[in-house]
Amino acid sequence: MPLKNNKKICNVLMLAPTPFFSDRGCHVRILNSYERMGKSGARITLLTYPLGRNLDGINTVRVAMLLGYKKLSPGFSFYKPFLDILMLAKATGIMRRERIDLVYAHLHEGIAIGIILRTMFGKKLIYDAQGSLAGELSGQGTISKKGIARRIIFAAEKFLSNCPDEIIANSNSMKKFLRDECGVKKPIQIISDDKIRGVILKNASSFTPNLALPKGKMIAVYAGGMDLYKGIDYLIKAIPFVKKNIHFLLIGYPFDDAKKLAKGLGVLDRITFTGRVKYEELGAYLALGDIALAPKTSDAGEGNGKLFAYKSAKLRVVCFDNKTNREILGKSGVYAKEKSFEELANKINEAV
Repeated sequence: MPLKNNKKICNVLMLAPTPFFSDRGCHVRILNSYERMGKSGARITLLTYPLGRNLDGINTVRVAMLLGYKKLSPGFSFYKPFLDILMLAKATGIMRRERIDLVYAHLHEGIAIGIILRTMFGKKLIYDAQGSLAGELSGQGTISKKGIARRIIFAAEKFLSNCPDEIIANSNSMKKFLRDECGVKKPIQIISDDKIRGVILKNASSFTPNLALPKGKMIAVYAGGMDLYKGIDYLIKAIPFVKKNIHFLLIGYPFDDAKKLAKGLGVLDRITFTGRVKYEELGAYLALGDIALAPKTSDAGEGNGKLFAYKSAKLRVVCFDNKTNREILGKSGVYAKEKSFEELANKINEAV
């Protein structure tokens, strides 16, 4: 890949059209790629949206704030096109000042910006693929799963996916999707997130979460986005069928819809919602769990990086049976039939 056997320091512009760092999976992937390239000797400038946390050791440049922009969670926002225009303008200045050698794009908006930069400056464009744009938007309910909007978005996704000079994929499943569904012929290298920055185990004993968990019960922990399309609806619908001696610790945000669903099913007292938790403190929260849960389905159009965090915390994982989960967990996973909350409940009962 781009930095191998390269004695010259490589100046990289990393495009992250998202409010980095907001303590969610997509951003962990971006962080991992930054640190991996940094260890290879690259000098990296990470360009991102105005919101998000600044992390030590990450050379972060942000575009100007737009009045009214507050969204940290994933999903469509009216502000994104305007923020991407600001990113392009800012990126153009960085390319000129920093003498950038390589453009490294995250997300499909990043590819679009990168294409323009490559045209202007003639620099190599690499895309870090971690999900399907059409799959994610349909999973979120922004577009229908079979309508004309999805066909248009997917056509744009296919076009963009074929534009980079090289692609780094987060899994074999992602590589297969790019080859089979998007028709990508360019080189694709798989680099997974199996090395989770060391924070999961390192910080497990250095921080104590202030939670009032019930005593004498097994703790089933979930860490990730709390939007229902991420499989949270299946998880909460499974709870009435799970043994009473199991309590659920759900780590993440935004949880309003999940809490409403739990209240309607009468299981709110069996769940502890933490809200947003700093990634640096995640290990301490995972250490409270006896088993881990990953209810995301293949329809979500995303990777499942939380599985690497679970593995680092040495937790047994209950999840749905799909290619991505099996690729990461292998024989160690406890697999339920996809989209069946009844079977998910059965497997949770078996796992403890």
